[in-house]
Amino acid sequence: LKVALNLHPASGIQPYEAVYDDFTKEYEWSEKGKSVPFKIDERKWADAYFKTVLEPMERNGVDFWWLDWQQWKESKYTPGLSNTFWLNHTFFNHAERQNPGLRPFIYHRWGGLGSHRYPLAFSGDTYATWPMLAYLPYFTATASNVNYGWWGHDIGGHMFHKTQKATDPELYTRWLQYGVFTPIFKTHSTKDPRIERCIWCFPDHMFLMRDAIRLRYTLAPYIYNAARENYDTGVGMCRPMYYDYPESDKAYETPEQFMFGNDILATTITQPVDSITGLAPRTIWFPEGTWFDCATGSMYEGGRTEELHYTLAENPHYAKAGSIIPMNPATVKNLQQPCDTLVLTFIPGGDGQLRHYEDDGMSQQYKTNYAVTTVTKKQEGNTVRVRISPREGSFAGASDSRSYELRFPAVFPPKSVKVNGKELAYSRFPKAGEWTYDGYTLAPVIYTGTTVCDAPVEIELAFDDYATAHQADLYGMSGVFKRCLDLTVEFKTEQGAHSEPYLMLPEEYLRVSQCPNFILEEPFRIAEFIGAYAKNKAALFEKTDSMTIIGDNFKQRLKAVIGSVK
Repeated sequence: LKVALNLHPASGIQPYEAVYDDFTKEYEWSEKGKSVPFKIDERKWADAYFKTVLEPMERNGVDFWWLDWQQWKESKYTPGLSNTFWLNHTFFNHAERQNPGLRPFIYHRWGGLGSHRYPLAFSGDTYATWPMLAYLPYFTATASNVNYGWWGHDIGGHMFHKTQKATDPELYTRWLQYGVFTPIFKTHSTKDPRIERCIWCFPDHMFLMRDAIRLRYTLAPYIYNAARENYDTGVGMCRPMYYDYPESDKAYETPEQFMFGNDILATTITQPVDSITGLAPRTIWFPEGTWFDCATGSMYEGGRTEELHYTLAENPHYAKAGSIIPMNPATVKNLQQPCDTLVLTFIPGGDGQLRHYEDDGMSQQYKTNYAVTTVTKKQEGNTVRVRISPREGSFAGASDSRSYELRFPAVFPPKSVKVNGKELAYSRFPKAGEWTYDGYTLAPVIYTGTTVCDAPVEIELAFDDYATAHQADLYGMSGVFKRCLDLTVEFKTEQGAHSEPYLMLPEEYLRVSQCPNFILEEPFRIAEFIGAYAKNKAALFEKTDSMTIIGDNFKQRLKAVIGSVK
């Protein structure tokens, strides 16, 4: 945990403050008993302020300052000087002097051009409304046009209009989902008893909110890679589509979507789900290439616009086919220390390469002391080969070894898996040095066990002809499987409300909803299960249409939720 205090310094130093005597003595203030006006642009005042007011609190455990200046724009004593900008400058340099060698850190507001020198920043006070959420993707991404890429917003919105009575948990959920793909992930609000930001206060939405937070934690290695690229190139992590696709007119006409790093196209859902179907629409323009929907497992060809529909549980984002996404394991609890396992997610649809960046996370030695690990994936015929090259470079505290977890979503189980020439055993409940198959994401998952970082790791997956020829059959299936987790509960409730509560769900539905569990138990029979899946899906709707113990609204919902996955 780090401790920050929020500063509103415009009122200067007041006689009732405990620091008044120390400050006035240091400042040589002659009007004892009277307030000392704010004068951050006077060196003597600023030196006294840092020495007698702030540094004692820093010694007591304040790690950084949150500068929340929102009063008069320009200094009363230095014409043309922005108070916000000068506060950012003085506090950033103070932080650097106080902790030489460490990365100076403040949290601040925009103070005009040049404010990108003083990360990190926040946009100020926003209303908690759907239109505000809809505006933020454009607002956030275009800030990179002036290199102001390291900022974020009060997730959930900062304040309410007078007519708003309580926090809308659906809006808050969508805001959290969007926040995953912004440079700063921070909930906050003004002191208003109507506003709630603790996720456990929304039991019907709590786990969806938690999933967004967990996704952010697992994506930390990907985000850190993008941070290094921003440092090297000046190109913002969160940027408009026209950065990457400047020749396409569509790139200038889609303010609701943006690139988050080099490999993820992100967006947000900006309206409530339909009351019957439980789905919300999102129109997406897919640039050239092929794009994998990380929420549903679907694959989309670029050069077209699609209207897609998502449940509240789904956070739509799309990865470039063939990209390799570095991630933390789902068990990550602390971002101050690197995990001993690096998860590599290999997006289907092509070959790819990753340059995974690491440094000590604290010092300014990142300018010269850092490490890069290159990962490549290439498929030749029925064989997929992954090479994790020896780590190049080093930094203070770099671990000599680590484990890898390799995930291949929307891929059939391989016939064999080898790591450095040694064949790994399949296990339903794997440990290090084994592999398994995830029936819900349709992914082989390989656990290498501990490997040294200065030696290569070679992974080879061998598939049969059927798996290679039918991989596209898997696209979109994981979305149906995951949606059925909620639908099954709703189906039982709907059926129980009109008949005996212990009546079994129709077999046609169970054969669709339980397909991932069949695969989990017997992954090498997946071709058989997949072959039956399409027939069972068609039979499902015929069966439910004929059922009299479920309502028409639920029939419509069932068709929409299962049928809208492409």
